[in-house]
Amino acid sequence: MVARKLPLDLVEEILIRVPPLSLVRFRSVCKEWNTLFNNKRFADKNFGCGRPEFMLKTHSHIYSISVNLNGNPTIKIRDLCSDLRGSRYHYYGNCDGYFFMYDYDEGGVVWNPFLRQTKRIAAAESSCGKEMGYDGSRPEKSYKIIGHSSSNSIHRVAVFEFATNAWEVTHRTSFGEVLTSHDDSSTVSLNGNVYWTGYKYPETGQYFIEMLDFSKEVIKIFCVLPCKGKKCASHHRMLSIYKGDRFSVLQQCTRTSEIKIWVTKNKIGNGDDGDNVVWIKFMTVSRPDLPMLLSHTSYFVDDNIYGKSFVLCCNSKKPRQAWVYIVRGDMCKKIKIDGVVFKFQSSVYVPSLISIS
Repeated sequence: MVARKLPLDLVEEILIRVPPLSLVRFRSVCKEWNTLFNNKRFADKNFGCGRPEFMLKTHSHIYSISVNLNGNPTIKIRDLCSDLRGSRYHYYGNCDGYFFMYDYDEGGVVWNPFLRQTKRIAAAESSCGKEMGYDGSRPEKSYKIIGHSSSNSIHRVAVFEFATNAWEVTHRTSFGEVLTSHDDSSTVSLNGNVYWTGYKYPETGQYFIEMLDFSKEVIKIFCVLPCKGKKCASHHRMLSIYKGDRFSVLQQCTRTSEIKIWVTKNKIGNGDDGDNVVWIKFMTVSRPDLPMLLSHTSYFVDDNIYGKSFVLCCNSKKPRQAWVYIVRGDMCKKIKIDGVVFKFQSSVYVPSLISIS
């Protein structure tokens, strides 16, 4: 009996839901699959279906931690062997599955651990902070790195274009509205732009999502957050991506340790100005066994056939150890991250087949 081949479009719909780590192993199955995996459209669709993982960077290692949210949740730890594991590189964030790290003496590097691709970035003249993203207004993604510093009301903006492989520095009298404060540990990337939480206190006491718009190269307020609190110091806030195309925001009360989580109801589209964002309450977590969230903590939420889950990667002072907490209904599972001690940088990312070199 002759085996029937599935139509290629049906095969593609199945494969876009397969994790990139498995797809890399499948490249040798046939030429059609290898060609498909190199297709930009397929890579983007696969990234949109991707499952979030944690990235942990210590002084000597970089780990990827995947979480299986089945009936009995488990984690899998992979040591991402790389010559970038030294402490000289500071982690600045991720975009499309690429880690962006920078050293002010040696410059930066953009690295995809699954494709084993690296792109070196020449050191900029400025010591300003830097973020990676892309101009989503163009037909093809135009990746860039934007750095910003200010002095005496003059804004120094440094832009590295991947297409030209060079920095361009401009001086401006305005770079948009920068709020009083923001939490660097909860910076996220969506649709090529970078977002974080900010607030106006004591002027209004309102909390916002602020964004670095990579198409216009300015900072602006995106939308108002549902978080409430009389004093900014009384709560910790963190931002995350939900379902690959929406926001999730977490607020923890420093007095009671209670955690409230909201998600945006609708997809955040490319070019969305934030005027029509609607927030809905996702879950409230009141458990004495959860720690107070410290810097470099990261989280994500999920809603599958097993129910709503809150997944947290954080550290504890006693013992000095890294953990993954999984909260679902009445369950709170605490899993030790072997080999990772107290000090590390943590972030949520989605593994990717997207090539930007």
